Amino acid sequence: MLSGSFTQPRRFLCSLFTLSALSLGWSTPAAALEYSATQADSQWESATPSPLMCRLSHFIPEFGEVTFSHRSGEKVKAIIRPLGQVFPAGGAHLVALAPSWLPGQATADLGQVKIGRGEAGIEIANPQTELMLEYLQRGMQPSLLQEDKDSRYSSRIARISHLAFKPAFTEFKRCQAQLLPVNFEQIARSAVYFKSGQADELNQEQKDLLDLIIRYVKADPDVGYVFLDGHTDSYGTRRDNRQLSKIRTDLVLNHLIRYGMPQELISARYHGERYPVASNSSAAGRAKNRRVTIRLEKRDPLLEQEINTDAAYGTADLAPLTTTQ
Repeated sequence: MLSGSFTQPRRFLCSLFTLSALSLGWSTPAAALEYSATQADSQWESATPSPLMCRLSHFIPEFGEVTFSHRSGEKVKAIIRPLGQVFPAGGAHLVALAPSWLPGQATADLGQVKIGRGEAGIEIANPQTELMLEYLQRGMQPSLLQEDKDSRYSSRIARISHLAFKPAFTEFKRCQAQLLPVNFEQIARSAVYFKSGQADELNQEQKDLLDLIIRYVKADPDVGYVFLDGHTDSYGTRRDNRQLSKIRTDLVLNHLIRYGMPQELISARYHGERYPVASNSSAAGRAKNRRVTIRLEKRDPLLEQEINTDAAYGTADLAPLTTTQ
């Protein structure tokens, strides 16, 4: 996971603690309040694998929980959820500390993090998250370090234990390997674009997009509706364009159903040239208008009522849900 300038750990040179404390390994300042799991209670938990989300969690006693999450279509990130205001609001250092059995291992500086008020989570950006996971694999302990500006108060250290990490991380990696390449926001508004006169079959690029949509809908039980809307450019008569938009909508619809999209989720309509998204005066504009849009929606009783009303009163041009064998 480490790459580029992050391959070698940097010496943690700052005024947070004295250089003597960091020159060879790490020794906790006497006045520091330390939060960490012991060998007996260090636990890591990998959530049930899902093609939409992977999670890996660790509880730090009396401090809070750290969760590494990887959502489909995004990069892995970490969030630390404290049990109240354990650390005062402000800045803290994120470092990787060596355990006692790795003497002489340099402390690695992973950057600054911001601590909010109350139980607001501490969000860790992706580059730092990748480093945290890398150092955990090496047996290091990613930690939050904070020193109070008032010397009368203690410094604070929250360590993320490496103990029992590897078995849960193996499960986490398996989950990551089967994540979909997209999430709902990335796939919910899609469009298949057609060449002028194309009406007989879909090309491979169009099929690949539809297959990805099918995979996503199968994986996400919250998707309750799939809306298809066919459109054309203004070349030709309105009647011919309406029929052409129906043919293209049926191409998309039949492919979705043939390859596993639940038919009951789909509402298909065709509009001809009535709703252009660009000017038909240029070739580029017409290319944008020759489309079938695919819109995914989460389950919603109000939306279902609207769909039933449209069907009952004929306010939508519904394409028949029939497949070709």
